[in-house]
Amino acid sequence: MEGVTVGAGSKRVKGVRRQREAGARYARYTEQQIEVLEKLYAECSSPNHFQRAQIIREEPTLRNIDNKQLKVWFQNRRCREKQRKENCDLASENRRLTAANKMLRQENDGLQKKLAQLICENEHLRNQVLNLTTTITTYDLVHQPETNNPQMPIRIANSNNGLLSLAEETKKEFLSKAVGTAINWIPVPWLKLRNPGSLGTIYVSSSCIGVAARAFATVPFKPIKTIELLKDRPSWSRRCRNIDVIAKYPANNGGTIELIYTQYYAPIIMACARDFWTLRYTCMLGDGSYVVCEKSISGSDAAPSSPAALEFVRGRMMASGYLVRPRDDGSTIYLVDHMDLEASSVPEVARPLYESSELVAKKMIVSALHYIEHVANEANDKQTHAYQENPAFLRSFSQRLSRGFNDAVNCFSEDGWTLMNGDASDDVIMSIKRTTIFGAYTTSDTVICVKASCLLHNIVPASMVQLLKERRSAWMDFDFSDHSVAFTKAACFSYPGHNTHNLSGAPVLLGHNNHEDEALEVIRFDRSADLLLTVSSGDIYHLQMSNGMEDNGFGACSELIFAPVDRTIPDDAVLFASGFRIYLLGSHTDTNSSTDLTSNDASNTRNGAQAPSMLILAFQFPFEAHLQEEVVAMAQQYIRHVISSVKKISMEIMTPGSNPEMNSTEANPAAEFNNISSESTYAVNLATLICQSYRSSLGVDILGFNSQSTDSAFEQIQFHPYAIICFSYTAAPVCLYSNQAGLTMLETQSDNLQNLTVDRVLGGSNNISLYSMLPTINQQGYAILPPGQCLSVLDRCVSYGQAVVWRVHAPDGSIHCLAMAFVDWSSIQEI
Repeated sequence: MEGVTVGAGSKRVKGVRRQREAGARYARYTEQQIEVLEKLYAECSSPNHFQRAQIIREEPTLRNIDNKQLKVWFQNRRCREKQRKENCDLASENRRLTAANKMLRQENDGLQKKLAQLICENEHLRNQVLNLTTTITTYDLVHQPETNNPQMPIRIANSNNGLLSLAEETKKEFLSKAVGTAINWIPVPWLKLRNPGSLGTIYVSSSCIGVAARAFATVPFKPIKTIELLKDRPSWSRRCRNIDVIAKYPANNGGTIELIYTQYYAPIIMACARDFWTLRYTCMLGDGSYVVCEKSISGSDAAPSSPAALEFVRGRMMASGYLVRPRDDGSTIYLVDHMDLEASSVPEVARPLYESSELVAKKMIVSALHYIEHVANEANDKQTHAYQENPAFLRSFSQRLSRGFNDAVNCFSEDGWTLMNGDASDDVIMSIKRTTIFGAYTTSDTVICVKASCLLHNIVPASMVQLLKERRSAWMDFDFSDHSVAFTKAACFSYPGHNTHNLSGAPVLLGHNNHEDEALEVIRFDRSADLLLTVSSGDIYHLQMSNGMEDNGFGACSELIFAPVDRTIPDDAVLFASGFRIYLLGSHTDTNSSTDLTSNDASNTRNGAQAPSMLILAFQFPFEAHLQEEVVAMAQQYIRHVISSVKKISMEIMTPGSNPEMNSTEANPAAEFNNISSESTYAVNLATLICQSYRSSLGVDILGFNSQSTDSAFEQIQFHPYAIICFSYTAAPVCLYSNQAGLTMLETQSDNLQNLTVDRVLGGSNNISLYSMLPTINQQGYAILPPGQCLSVLDRCVSYGQAVVWRVHAPDGSIHCLAMAFVDWSSIQEI
């Protein structure tokens, strides 16, 4: 049935309102009437007044309809017809435009592929021409007598005259910096070489264009071997993505000229990577010394054009390199790195990382010298790690982890990565890559990388990384129950889920690189007994690397990087590295002013008194392509949980003083509890969490606790008769807190809590270990211990009537620590 409306637009609404007020009725049409009207409309779509009157007289079914109502019906019918026609026209035009757009996209993709192919073919042909020219020149020099061709050496020199002149100019500029006074160098006493056999001094520039650093050192290798090691830049610089020798020319003085294209990773996600197009000149001086110098070249120089890379910002290298002089016991080397990293293209908050000569000294010169030192130790069979692993093996896996994490931070499109949320306002960046090279992940064909960054204040990077290792459960233990399919097909192979895997024992140390500054460990997560049947039955193994633990001062960088592995991982398998990188930032004046480098204020800045830190995190999730939507949702929630947990951890170790290293958890894990009587914010919150978790786990309040009391929760816990002690929920538990009764029972002070171990507190004569209780604690949230004994710090035996161990949960539901309460305790004897 249809209703008749009168008028159009606002007049229609007003007319309807007046009709309703006057009691007017809508005309209702039967199906027979509508059929007759449609036939009449097909004959004449716009009848006049007389035609409508004739229709009413001739059609018996329309006798109850007046002329005005019939006029309105035809008007509405014409409007519907017009609207239907317009919709059809728009749909047709939309289909046409969609087809044209698809065709243009396909054509554009084809042109892009052809362009990439032509670029590759052009580079290949150019290299062939250069190699052929070099081969012909060498053949003519060897096989043709010089007397028959007296002008040949001059012709060869003139053919590369432009490059040779540029090479000689580069050598002159480099030597003026290495052993001359072209730059005013200032020694950096806090940057030292750790090997007693490698003596040297590190310098930075006080004022020059760009950033520059210099070193003078002795190494135990002869010049040729030293040059070989230094030229292998990717082996000693974690920042170097690759280095390609595009062309090579012999010089008429016995030297070699090379055209080098080098790419460097961006250390943060908010900046582009850097690349350099340089000329490298290797030659020998008259005194037997070797010079390897390098400088950026441009299109105006007598050199081929540089390779194109859209994702890189072109940096400029001023004359840099190394001068190697032979010694009886090795070599003496002068190293110079001088470059302009185009800091103006970086967000202001991160520019200090690109404007610091001290950071160049750390990441370039010191890294190169440490690499030479490691190779020397390997040659002398000096094993500096506990398990006597092959040093080359350790270095190889460390480099693979570091490279995997750098690839995740940068996500280069030439590696297959595609940005998923480029137009989103979210701080979390997601990229996806499809590939068939997945090593152990044979069923996966896609990987998603989720990354983010944030600023942390008054944080020492090494302390933060140490705490992230110790409180792994706080940021890794995530409830994947809302994403069970995605978890069982993707994350369960990489990340232990909530109540699915337990950390089994302490990490196994494989060894150290760079002395104690970098550790390589293996961590095992045992499968819990209450796993879903759909979850993989195997345990999870993580290969973990932590570095920068001894790094301090401006630009200090510490990393915690891990990747899931199995027992039979091949050497060429892809490591899906995930983890954290923390940089200590500072101001421009702190890094480039010569007075600041030696002043007390600069020392405080190096120690991180007021400087902010930048946290960069990236996590990778391999999966099957058809699960993309579910894995994306899971990854977003997981990374937000990690960010929230890390921020909470950083708040715990925030150091308000001028020397955060002394106040940090790394230097003193119980530092925030040393002044417990002052009721610090963290202590008050911890006391509240202890009471709430006890009530939620056991169903009752701690004996004597009264939530309505005028005494705060902190006061009631601090002076409770039970000896209450808290340990971190980590592989190597650290004592975080003890109330007054616990300090008395253990005969210690709050500033010595970090020396306590769980075995001492729980061991005694009961032969009880924390790991033996973990299944019970994970299942019901707590465990009751029978009467037993423990040892005080003074080795006196303490008996107790009963003990309770329960999990203390943070507000977000993660496990913050383990709390223990000892009832009816007393010292019984001295042993």
